[in-house]
Amino acid sequence: MTIDISKFWLGMNNDWLLQNTDTSYPRYNIVENTSTGNFRIEVAVPGWSKKELELIHEDNELFIKGKKERKLGDEERFSHQGLSLKSFERKFILNADLKVDSVELIDGLLTIALSRTPNSKRKILEID
Repeated sequence: MTIDISKFWLGMNNDWLLQNTDTSYPRYNIVENTSTGNFRIEVAVPGWSKKELELIHEDNELFIKGKKERKLGDEERFSHQGLSLKSFERKFILNADLKVDSVELIDGLLTIALSRTPNSKRKILEID
């Protein structure tokens, strides 16, 4: 049996996350390209603009922060508010052999492309 430990490169610091954000918002996908070993993170941020989002990649941590400030007019009020206007922070832990290649915001989907560096220390372990 073979276990590819590279699947565990990406995680969240759950203690920090539970204290600082609603863990279900915003929703995200992690997609692996099985032929290249590269990944992409897709974060659903419909209605958010580039200026309302901040991404910081420092050491092995990737922070995604959103601050939404939507103001209603003086004579306006919500009859129903189904769209979230809350700020958020998400933190991902990246394996040391991954780098951020690009970040795009298209049609409410923030996509962060990640690839392995040439000095990748990826190992497939055999179980005896």
